[in-house]
Amino acid sequence: MEKNPLTNIQEYIANRFDAAVISGHSVAVRLRREVVGASPKQIRAAIEGLSRLNPGNFAGNLRYTSISGVKCGVVDFQGVKDDKKRVVWSHGGAFAFGSARVYKATATYLAKAMKCEVIIPEYRLSPEHIFPDAIDDVFAVYSEIAMKPGVTFLIGDSAGGNLAACLVSRCIAENIPLPQKLALLSPWMDLSKTSDSNLRNSSEFSPFDNLDAVAFSRDYIGKMSDKDPLVSPLYGSFTGFPTSHVQASKIEFLFTDSVSTVEALELAGVKVETHWEPKSFHAWQLLPDILPEAKRSMKAVADFFNA
Repeated sequence: MEKNPLTNIQEYIANRFDAAVISGHSVAVRLRREVVGASPKQIRAAIEGLSRLNPGNFAGNLRYTSISGVKCGVVDFQGVKDDKKRVVWSHGGAFAFGSARVYKATATYLAKAMKCEVIIPEYRLSPEHIFPDAIDDVFAVYSEIAMKPGVTFLIGDSAGGNLAACLVSRCIAENIPLPQKLALLSPWMDLSKTSDSNLRNSSEFSPFDNLDAVAFSRDYIGKMSDKDPLVSPLYGSFTGFPTSHVQASKIEFLFTDSVSTVEALELAGVKVETHWEPKSFHAWQLLPDILPEAKRSMKAVADFFNA
């Protein structure tokens, strides 16, 4: 049976955008590796510029506020908010990149699906700021928000997934209310040079390889051990974690980290749901208005939180 022409066009656009986004992420890698004198600020500017290709639903709103002294982007859909629930999103970007602007499209999708605000802390980035600056910022924001009436959901992707997991561990240690549920999207949970993800090095559908992973992780952790649970959650404990949802693409660089995270959570007695995409590039969830797999994956997150 012949396909609908509209479907063919949508598939064509999605495939071309796949290539464009992968190329766009690669720009940042080439800038860091090959352009002498390119500063982190210049690389971030390049990524911010690329984010303009992905504005998201035009009914989505992004405003900025300060929470516990940390600049945060607050995203809503058509001004809808719910004082009884909210989402905190710890963004990815190898601890060095990312912002509320970059995440506006996918945060808008989530805000629409959950009918609440999504708060994105703009934590201090490496290499200018090393551990514990980023986790201190995210923890400060979450701690204030968690004291509000109602429930707080926590989501983190890639390096932001690392920070989200470290945040939960810190909440347990300091007796701070835990998130109602936790979602980890392609979480970067093992920053060690000998991590399974580094050894596997599946970089075809990721904007980085094991050389980048080692460089970015060292920029973030400074001189501390790369197997310290404070920066590599897989070497710590998941006992007491809330019900969790883990996503990854089966061919991306951090798939192994994601599988190991699920195994560690289950071993600790945590209830875990999973969503595996068969073939998606790293951070595909940022494009729910363009890529069918991104829409499918973010719907899985929203359904998990809403259940």
